[in-house]
Amino acid sequence: MMSVEPLYALGIFTVTKRLEIFQTVIYEYYDPDQYYAELAENVEDLENELEEISTNMQEILDQEEVVINGEKVKPKVTGIDLGFKGTPEEPFLAFFIYFKGKPRKGLNYYENIYSAERSEYPYTAYWYFPHNFQVTTVQASGISQIINDHIVVIRVEEGERISGYEKIEFEI
Repeated sequence: MMSVEPLYALGIFTVTKRLEIFQTVIYEYYDPDQYYAELAENVEDLENELEEISTNMQEILDQEEVVINGEKVKPKVTGIDLGFKGTPEEPFLAFFIYFKGKPRKGLNYYENIYSAERSEYPYTAYWYFPHNFQVTTVQASGISQIINDHIVVIRVEEGERISGYEKIEFEI
């Protein structure tokens, strides 16, 4: 597995009116030795590996401090999938994560505090809020953009310094 190289990550956060957040994170890899392709041939080995990777992701999430409207929330890994982009050398892992806050009329916020570091690969995060929500402020590493008042795009390049702090404020 040492030859598996991370290439890119994509995070999609879908927010409901009840302030439930359904997060899908997809990590793309370059795997010249086809570690994951070989692993996929044995169902039991694959399930064991995916369970271990899921546990590792949960441990990472548990180290973060996620706050919605002043209350700590705990993101939970609810599933994981291994797929391939077309060749055995191009695997991806998809994580399905869930957490929920308590919405309030007026100004709301999501805040995430985690370890500062340098990004080992580029990544993009999309936050999709309901149409009647209005995002007012985004604080995050990289370049942030608000589209049509309710969609947030955050892009971070490889090697970029990540501050370890994110905050999105939005009106309901």
